[in-house]
Amino acid sequence: MSGPTSSRVGVAIVGAGPAGCATAIALARHGIGDVTLFEAGAGDGPRIGETIPGAALPLLSRLGLMDRFVARGHLPALGSTAVWGKAEPHHSDGFANPFGGGWHLDRAGFDADLRAEAQAAGVPLHSGRLRMMAPEGAGHRLRFEGADGPFEVTAGLVVDASGVRAAALRSLKVARNSVDAIVFHWTLLALTEPEAVPARTFLEAAPDGWWYASRIPGSRAVVGLATDPDAGGRFADAAAFRAALAGTRLIGPEILRGRPEGADAPPRIAIAPTAILSAVAGPGWLAVGDAAACLDPLLSQGLTRALEDGIAAADAIAGARAGEDGALRAYQDRVFARFTAGVRLRAAFYATEARWPDARFWRRRQVQAAA
Repeated sequence: MSGPTSSRVGVAIVGAGPAGCATAIALARHGIGDVTLFEAGAGDGPRIGETIPGAALPLLSRLGLMDRFVARGHLPALGSTAVWGKAEPHHSDGFANPFGGGWHLDRAGFDADLRAEAQAAGVPLHSGRLRMMAPEGAGHRLRFEGADGPFEVTAGLVVDASGVRAAALRSLKVARNSVDAIVFHWTLLALTEPEAVPARTFLEAAPDGWWYASRIPGSRAVVGLATDPDAGGRFADAAAFRAALAGTRLIGPEILRGRPEGADAPPRIAIAPTAILSAVAGPGWLAVGDAAACLDPLLSQGLTRALEDGIAAADAIAGARAGEDGALRAYQDRVFARFTAGVRLRAAFYATEARWPDARFWRRRQVQAAA
């Protein structure tokens, strides 16, 4: 179904990824029923976020997702192995975490389960790409392009959950403050012998950036290289990406254990900024997940932040509807504080890798860490 039967909704959530669905589910748990989700229609495409930490377990539980999560058969993560700051690998196991080491996700299944839970909670889901958003009365008017043509919706509150592009808030010209950006080249490889690859997260620093890899459900592995946007073109074709991967000391050999196939396709490319909106809540709108603030994927916080934001945003919306002064301001303060802490943690991580002081990627991050 492209458009809703009613042209007026109480809360319009633009984006049906983890942040948007978490907001919708949490609002339904608050008893707020006039909520509608809108997705652009590309929800089943490959996604980078393939790992979620054990600390996310309470978030999944609060959203009522545990039954679906367990039934999906995500791959338990045994910990991580990193070559960072020195040539010798460092191992970190999840056994010391009371929630375990986390999971390597069937990401498409994870997102589908979130959408299904939102719909089961009574939240309608409609497909349509947002083309325009403008203030109207105490709310906003939104125009979408659906499969059956354009349609319009008037909403008392708009939640932008559209990811880095912040599709809704672009129309309002909310400024984004940028700290940094990396380009992430990544690919999914079919593994002929998946059990030969340990169920761990692998991280490896290299002169041009850093590599990430993990085995995921479906006898596959995800492998990616983070580097500078102005250097990314060097790794954009399959041969260059394979050659760079072959030069790694940890990740290449670990993935080769699984006898990978499918390395002939060029890697997918995504820009990963470290940035935050100048405001994440305003009259008739707020932002959640990457639409509000993005942190370096090195921190592996994206999915957890999306779920946290959805729950916190729903709490703030429910509080504001109940007459709590400052509920939305408190939500914004929380997002700002978490972003500041994340930027500091990111700087500390990059500062520990000093083996290539003259390499452009590391020199830039060292300057940022010292600022």
